[in-house]
Amino acid sequence: MMRLTVYLLIALSGAPAPAVYADEPGVDNNLPAGGISAALRNQRVSGVLRADYYRSSKNFDDETHFLGATAQIKALPSFSETLDGKLEARLTNPAISGGGETKSRLLEGYITAHFEKADLRIGKQIVAWGRADGINPTDNLTPRDFTLLLPFEDDQRFGTTAVRLDTFLSQEHTVTVFATPFFEPSKIPLPTDGRTFVYATPPHTLSNTEIGLKLNKVGEGFDWSVSYFRGFSPLPDARLIGSGPAGPILELHYDRITVLGADFARNYGRFGLRGEAAYVDTADDSGMDPGIKNPYLFWVIGVDRTFLDNFNVNLQFFQRWVRRYQNPESVAAPQTRSVAVLNAVLDGQRDRINNGISFRVSKKWFNDTLEAEIFTVINLTRNDSFWRPLLTYAFNDHWKGTIGAEFYSGAKATQFGGLKLNRGGFAELRYGF
Repeated sequence: MMRLTVYLLIALSGAPAPAVYADEPGVDNNLPAGGISAALRNQRVSGVLRADYYRSSKNFDDETHFLGATAQIKALPSFSETLDGKLEARLTNPAISGGGETKSRLLEGYITAHFEKADLRIGKQIVAWGRADGINPTDNLTPRDFTLLLPFEDDQRFGTTAVRLDTFLSQEHTVTVFATPFFEPSKIPLPTDGRTFVYATPPHTLSNTEIGLKLNKVGEGFDWSVSYFRGFSPLPDARLIGSGPAGPILELHYDRITVLGADFARNYGRFGLRGEAAYVDTADDSGMDPGIKNPYLFWVIGVDRTFLDNFNVNLQFFQRWVRRYQNPESVAAPQTRSVAVLNAVLDGQRDRINNGISFRVSKKWFNDTLEAEIFTVINLTRNDSFWRPLLTYAFNDHWKGTIGAEFYSGAKATQFGGLKLNRGGFAELRYGF
């Protein structure tokens, strides 16, 4: 299966590239010339095989003990000095021993044309905005899969088919234009308590084109950006549309949002200061519709410090302020009130003001082969929290092992408290080539 996947990726990537990239990480340069080995080097193909164990799923259920397998292949073909691309695909089965379904996903697949003062990228691509650590109010362009049973934050990301133009005004300033009519929503866990969910995603039409604009500055110790996004919320809201034999029927819809954002990062010796903020205008300007999120201001500011050579501590404070706030508990009709609370939990709008902190502590040993990390998010207003310790060890250049756990606490109708069924440990063994 792996060899077949490699052949398919090479075939999809186009004509063979003329250059050989001898120093590309993940490519074994001792392979004999010719045949598949030469093709892999010329197309800069790398990949990873992963075996994962999760005690719990990431859905609202009580299923346990998942043994899964994943194959991920990446190719970086170069067609000429001004034209290259990327193709990355994943094949995964989260529960091999339990009859799980094998699924494939194209994470990214695009070509990039390089001009003297601009880069034009066309195809399926991941575009991540924001300089804060793990909590990014401006990161609305491409989706995440929050149900995926893989251990790292970047594993959740997958691309959207779009056009991106980066224009270089100077060595420090870049203007980015992003456009797509192919909206892709994030995948989230949903309750399994008798409610039926139906999806109402925006059709892929020119009138539904999403637009992002960003002015970014990098250099001289102070980085910043200002951004604008007009598109659809990657996270849905629910609306009661009827009742069935199993219970209420809820429509998950994705409404238009307009986001004005900014971020910055500044270093002061071993200290780093970073911040990010976004004002999100929604379709419910009056705040009276319990089926649509209210407009809100979401900001994060933090400081990090490196001690010794590789012991890093990052502490952040965040706040979400909801405009035209309405208490979801005040809705009179019981079923509508239940939906309003569900939306408020999902959108972080249970209160007019929600304060919180996050921190990440990491340390490396043994020539950076062993790395430990703890990442935590605490919502101070409702006192719910998420904790993830992680330990990774590189046995050699190809083999790496990871163990960790995810802990959720808080009342049921809170962002993290509702996920307490998903508490548990996980482990991964990976082979990279």
